Amino acid sequence: MSVNEKLASNALLSKTYDIKYAKFVNKVLKEAADSFEKEQKFLDDVLLNLYNIFGDALERALELYERGRITYIFPSESAGVPPHNDRHTARYLVQNATCFGTENGLKVTVEDAKCMQASAYIPAHVFQVFNLKEDVIFRVNLNILVECLCMFWSNINCQGSSVALQLFYEKFLQKGNGHPVTVLIEEDGIITDCSLKTQEPDELLDFHLEPENVLNKVVLQTELLKDILSELDSTSDFIELFLSPAPPFFRISTTGLAGICHIELPHDGELVDNFQCTSTAMSSYKLSHIKPAMKALSCANKVSLRTDTCGLLCFQYMVKTDEGHTCYIEYYISPVIDPNG
Repeated sequence: MSVNEKLASNALLSKTYDIKYAKFVNKVLKEAADSFEKEQKFLDDVLLNLYNIFGDALERALELYERGRITYIFPSESAGVPPHNDRHTARYLVQNATCFGTENGLKVTVEDAKCMQASAYIPAHVFQVFNLKEDVIFRVNLNILVECLCMFWSNINCQGSSVALQLFYEKFLQKGNGHPVTVLIEEDGIITDCSLKTQEPDELLDFHLEPENVLNKVVLQTELLKDILSELDSTSDFIELFLSPAPPFFRISTTGLAGICHIELPHDGELVDNFQCTSTAMSSYKLSHIKPAMKALSCANKVSLRTDTCGLLCFQYMVKTDEGHTCYIEYYISPVIDPNG
């Protein structure tokens, strides 16, 4: 047998194995569903079979079920089909940030693939000194800027440590484009001087929600959303958001190897500050776009979710500083028009 024939034979065997494995998984899921419907509980042998297939994911699913967060689940036709290696790799390829300086403060914006945009707003009153002769806009390498800012980050909260930060940006007409941003970091009398070359910014998409086009708005404590999003099925490509003035009100759905999972969130609980839904809206978003927005949950106090008539989703986080000042972080995420396309 030639090398090409061996490769073709191995590929055929692999494909046959995948099909058989998918059928086996669906068979186990059907047996589990039939057993649960009959016994109204999961028998030990059924749980063992499920655990052998899904492992720790089953334990997380059972925990959600016992806490009453899973209201409906059934096998999908694609259960058991192994995902592609790069299927769920979140995009963290954003290297450049556009900085806007106005009399109101500083705004830093990053954009990914023209379908996701994140902005951090730092009001002028957060700074001890904020001098600005005119509005400025420039683009800077985000990775290098973060490295500079985090140079002494571990020492900021240490007792007796004193870290001060100064940023300077000044235009020099004779130097043309690329005026540097100077970052001065002082710790106990030791000054570190960093000079970052800037670039002319590219045009950013104007992501915003017109008030008259906003269909739904939900304001809730971050603890609630953090618990839900941390339990999302990582094998799912998409996340579906359902908001309605009628039951089930607020629902998040995913479709992964184990099937379709619906998680309903309370719309009138103590962790929900405001729930305004004018009409039923359901949109799908890439999970790889949602994951970066989840990072801000660790430092935020409250989060606002808004959607408009086009399905554009906006996460707005309210972040309190140690001095009591309020900063905001916004994520705009475009919907997926056809998840199956």
